[in-house]
Amino acid sequence: MKQIKHVFLLGLLAFTSLHAQTQQGLGTFYHIRHWGSKTTSGEPYHPFVFSAAHRSFPMGTWVEVEFPKTGKKTIVRVNDRGPFLRGGVIDVSKVAAQELGLVSYGISKVKVRALTSEELTDSLKTFLLKRDSLAKEEHPTPIRKKSSKKKKHKKRKAKKRKKR
Repeated sequence: MKQIKHVFLLGLLAFTSLHAQTQQGLGTFYHIRHWGSKTTSGEPYHPFVFSAAHRSFPMGTWVEVEFPKTGKKTIVRVNDRGPFLRGGVIDVSKVAAQELGLVSYGISKVKVRALTSEELTDSLKTFLLKRDSLAKEEHPTPIRKKSSKKKKHKKRKAKKRKKR
């Protein structure tokens, strides 16, 4: 029984140390057309909120993303799964990509590091949550008209039938 506990603890330590390391790979950003789409966590995507998609970090993890070409860094919260691009490490929201300078590149190499609980102090967490809530107030979700693709498709079919 003790041996099983030791193996479990060693596995747990290896898992946490693996995630504490900096990951490098391709970073992309969500297009603004996804505004309002549901993320894996269930919350709607908002382009002015600092959020991200990562394949393995737990939902709600705060992550520091660095763009080496510009030397800029930003902190985002993981609320979705992805990217589904070969070599992709993270998808960030539009505002995070603008802060990093990633928008003009589209896809580029980034460094990603999960913040530890020691780094994520109460005051920093409060600031980050307030930053995101203010962005939601400043940029409310636009009201979109429902797509009429089905109606257009039916009209085309009806015109073809009349021609016959």
